[in-house]
Amino acid sequence: MNIRKGFWFVSLGLCFLILSACGNSNAETDSSKAQEVKHEVTSNAQNVKTLVKAIKQPNVRYKLFIDGGEGFVLPLMTDYEDFYGKSYGYDNPQEGTSIYAFALKNGLDNGLAQALSDLVMSGKDKDGNYVKDVASLYPNDFYDGSLPYHDGSDVDYSTLSNIKTAPSEDEKNYTKITADVTIHLHLMDGTKVSHTYQTEVTPGEGETKIDETSKQEALHADIMNQPWPTIGIVYRDKTTGEIYYGDYKK
Repeated sequence: MNIRKGFWFVSLGLCFLILSACGNSNAETDSSKAQEVKHEVTSNAQNVKTLVKAIKQPNVRYKLFIDGGEGFVLPLMTDYEDFYGKSYGYDNPQEGTSIYAFALKNGLDNGLAQALSDLVMSGKDKDGNYVKDVASLYPNDFYDGSLPYHDGSDVDYSTLSNIKTAPSEDEKNYTKITADVTIHLHLMDGTKVSHTYQTEVTPGEGETKIDETSKQEALHADIMNQPWPTIGIVYRDKTTGEIYYGDYKK
């Protein structure tokens, strides 16, 4: 072979090798970037999937109570203790369940239990009213828009519906859960009413265990799935405004 032609073919071959190496390097870089982006976008995807699967079960009722101090409507987290130290727990989804009882029976960890609590209690309606203030919408049935009147009105439970997922605007590359939360109450005359709010939550990633104390309180209270203990609730007398602690007037 002519030396000049041989040099040309060798040079041409080297060029192809160099171009091929560059192409492979770019492809590997692009692939690595794509994997990184995919990881970022789905960083809390498993937790979102787990929580959505649990809360999409039909007819789940999350037990509610009114905080005697602030008068806010809140979800029951583990159990309710009356003035005599008796604890009441609820783990029947169709009748009423605490947040942790539901979490424990549906494979949710502590972080997802907290996310569920936020979903139930942080809703807001189109007029800017929050879940915690729902009693104020019924001023004739709740003293000062919060505490129930004795032997009359009270909150019962909440339900979730219209559950969807969407990209989070606040946390980059995370997914949020949106839903409607409906608060169910009964009024002085026994009428059952409800009010619906829009709510959302962005679960974190990773896993955190539910502690043993919460497990015990949620699933092994002194009394399970019995009527709400009126002895532990703060009421007002509709006529006099006097305070009742359960069945006792102060």
